[in-house]
Amino acid sequence: MSHHLQYTFASRLDAWIRHMKLAKPCHTQQMAYELVIDSWVQTNAELGASQEFLKALRRRRLCEEHGWRGVNTSVAHWDLDDARTVRIYLHEDGSIVVQQMDSQNLQILFTLPGHRERLGEVSERCA
Repeated sequence: MSHHLQYTFASRLDAWIRHMKLAKPCHTQQMAYELVIDSWVQTNAELGASQEFLKALRRRRLCEEHGWRGVNTSVAHWDLDDARTVRIYLHEDGSIVVQQMDSQNLQILFTLPGHRERLGEVSERCA
């Protein structure tokens, strides 16, 4: 999905991670997916991405056809950029891990642990 964007991928990634740091833990992989996509759309909108690009992002789903691997397993992942330098992992408990995939610099950029429910606790949607 290559579109001309005013900001570099690195600046959009930094803004997105700042946004994600404010998020509440998620309960499920699907909720984590929704948080990731909603936050990525919001970040790109705030940075002036075209409506065409934002619509394309909103049409994405947690499925293999849209680039996700490991769907219907305990950990699904998606490469955030075409160069595959950043990978997002979504765990079945709602945990999110964002990892830099550069072979010279593998590092975790962000984590959001999944929500751990206590017996009798009422669930709230993450985000």
